[in-house]
Amino acid sequence: MMRLTAAVMGAMLLASGTMADVTVVDAGRSDFVIYHAPDAPASVIEAAGELQHYLERATGARLEIVTEPRAPMLCLGDNETARAAGLSAEGIALEGFRTITREGSIHILGPDTAEGEFTPGGGTSPGTRNGVYDFLERFVGVRWLMPGEHGDYVPRVETLTIPETDLTDGPFFENRRLPYAVTGEARRSLWGVRQRLGWSLYLWHRHSWDTHISPDLFADHPDWFALSDGVRVPPTGSFKLCVTNPELNRHIADRIIAIFDRKPDTSCISISPADGRGWCECPKCAALYQTAPDGSPSITPAILHQYNEIARMVGEKHPDRRLAGYIYDAYIWPPNEPVKLEPNLFLVLAASNVYCYKLYRDDFRAEWDAIARGWAAITDEIAYYDIPVSLDTATGAPNPVGRPILKFLFPRLAEYGYRGVYNYGIAAWGHGAPVNYLLAKLAWNPHADVDALNADFFACAYGEGGDEIQRAYDMIDEAMERHFVSNGGARVPDLAMLRAVYAPLFPEIERLYRQARTQITDPDARVRLEMLGDNLTLLYFTLRTAGLADGAQPSIFRASDERVLRLIDGSGESLAVAQDKIRMPVADRVRPVQVEPAVIETGPRAKFYKLRGDNHLVLAQTGDEPIEVAFQHVDTRGKLVTCFVFNAAGELVQRSLLRPDEPLRIEGTAGEHFHLVIMGGHASYRPLVSGASWAIDATSHPRGLHFLQHAGPCWVSVPEGTEALTLSLCSAAPDETAAGTITDPTGEPRAQLRTVEQPLDLERLDLAPGEAGWWCIQPAPADAGFFDDVHAGVGEEIPAFFVLDPEHALIVTPAP
Repeated sequence: MMRLTAAVMGAMLLASGTMADVTVVDAGRSDFVIYHAPDAPASVIEAAGELQHYLERATGARLEIVTEPRAPMLCLGDNETARAAGLSAEGIALEGFRTITREGSIHILGPDTAEGEFTPGGGTSPGTRNGVYDFLERFVGVRWLMPGEHGDYVPRVETLTIPETDLTDGPFFENRRLPYAVTGEARRSLWGVRQRLGWSLYLWHRHSWDTHISPDLFADHPDWFALSDGVRVPPTGSFKLCVTNPELNRHIADRIIAIFDRKPDTSCISISPADGRGWCECPKCAALYQTAPDGSPSITPAILHQYNEIARMVGEKHPDRRLAGYIYDAYIWPPNEPVKLEPNLFLVLAASNVYCYKLYRDDFRAEWDAIARGWAAITDEIAYYDIPVSLDTATGAPNPVGRPILKFLFPRLAEYGYRGVYNYGIAAWGHGAPVNYLLAKLAWNPHADVDALNADFFACAYGEGGDEIQRAYDMIDEAMERHFVSNGGARVPDLAMLRAVYAPLFPEIERLYRQARTQITDPDARVRLEMLGDNLTLLYFTLRTAGLADGAQPSIFRASDERVLRLIDGSGESLAVAQDKIRMPVADRVRPVQVEPAVIETGPRAKFYKLRGDNHLVLAQTGDEPIEVAFQHVDTRGKLVTCFVFNAAGELVQRSLLRPDEPLRIEGTAGEHFHLVIMGGHASYRPLVSGASWAIDATSHPRGLHFLQHAGPCWVSVPEGTEALTLSLCSAAPDETAAGTITDPTGEPRAQLRTVEQPLDLERLDLAPGEAGWWCIQPAPADAGFFDDVHAGVGEEIPAFFVLDPEHALIVTPAP
């Protein structure tokens, strides 16, 4: 693959006897046609339609699209007419193009793969189409600012004259993706095409052990799975494997060989480990572990051993296919000693140590540089994965563009020879468009002028109000840099970030927004501003409910709960905000049940606890007063938490936002029961229930009821006739750990649970007659590690509902 330098990628304006300025449209009239060959690839035909559309919008002239050459013309593609003019795509980089004026016409051509045809790297090359989009940007002034009907900036051009030109351009990176911002949804996908995202080098990378190894294999092959504290750990969640086991690696290789045999067009398969910790401690694996330069334990040599073993075996059958493997987390540092990699192994550096604005800081930049440069010295088969300038948020908080980070990052990726970039974009285009725009432009040309691109975006996106909106983003950028430099920041707008960055700036952001709104005249620019305004409405709601907004001061962004819900519920497929598609699979949890209020008189008493994530409560009203659920110790972690109330028949009767300043009220009658489903994401909170007996579903998370940092006793009702009971604790051992005591209905201890050496500990208890009643798990800190994210679980023998308030317990059983 030819790498284009910055000089080559610039326009090369060459004087010659056959070149001259070409006027395509004169005062809204044109004699030009758009020509492509009758058998042109689909991407060339699409490009012709795009060229016709935007030229007409800009100039008023509609150029005819023809399949017979006719001068003067815009000739698209590497066809016989181009060759007759002495032109061809030979020597042009994949996905690249050449634009040249010749003999009164304009030729745009590049390598174009036909339908079903692939490049040697398993991708595609729409070179001519990329050239057309460059032409429209460079010479007509079109900008694709965001997806959708209001996302284009198309200036009015009465006369369009192209100076004598011969320019060649192409992407530096052979794989350019912007996940979350660009998806399979038609509008987002088309924006990515217009920004020339794509790949001539196909890479499939993900945490993929679960695609190659079924948990069912543990029964026959426990030695394939990680050893912890002398025990092979049964696979749950992001389970870990024994990477030095030759039979395991042979099995994975054989599965991949079979896929390549069946699917000859498949050029790359991922072999990356599962996410999280809990690596194998067997002697063979442990012998390969080492200490990284920063003093942390590194398993890099062990992971590279497995990568090489699998790649070697697959390469014997399919030497022309690639295997992709992450470099990430506990295996992010290069090995202390050089390792020769198999030629069909392609690495993807996932820079988890610097996700989300950490590259504001000099210490993280130095660490990143050592890692990125070190891997580039080992292999040139390497791409890059990052979340460099993106916060995981649905709160509407505008993502700072992070210009200092982009100026640091992209030129170094180019210098070190990385061949692909997979950088998270922002789904909420109303506030994330500047970030997405710059990431897309730098994916094509990592040496582009970041400041110029940034200024161009705001001027085109918001017209006369561009200076004001850019000033607002610049303020956020500067405040975010101070925040990260001083304390490291977080991946989400937590309370500390809201307090340090967004709350102090909000009045000035609103003032600048108001000023821009009075100045903008272009209708599309006004819509784009309103899309930003929708996000500021969500941000104001977040600040207000967190007690960080001055409620005495009027704001144009103050909105009712119902308006906020309409913005985020996904019913309108909005591009503006991060929508929480009311995930109605939650209704599957709302199944008919029978309930019986109770009081638990024996055993421990309730303690302070905090829940995390999605939860499902069953509440039975105990009197004539409504049920109230107040929420304390709330940290939404960048999410607007939605609550759904279903009646006993499973009908949705109420929807609201979780608000720490106002309890949720459920109007019912005595004895009536309801289901409260909290779509919490990563949020943490403590519900306080009054007016009801209640229980909480232990199956909302696959590992059990999710506590954060504090957990109380969890009682579970065991019916008469139950012969066995399984209770469990789970944590991210060995860092995050927990211990627990299981007590029987008399309050006597029956078993101990401990998640220090392994992430899951479960106890199956055989029950004797007369042992029905309230059993209890009492989670507590262990003697090592720290107590953070802990799950308490119940087996399938009984209904999996815990009680956290023994004075207002509820027995929940399936309805007949």
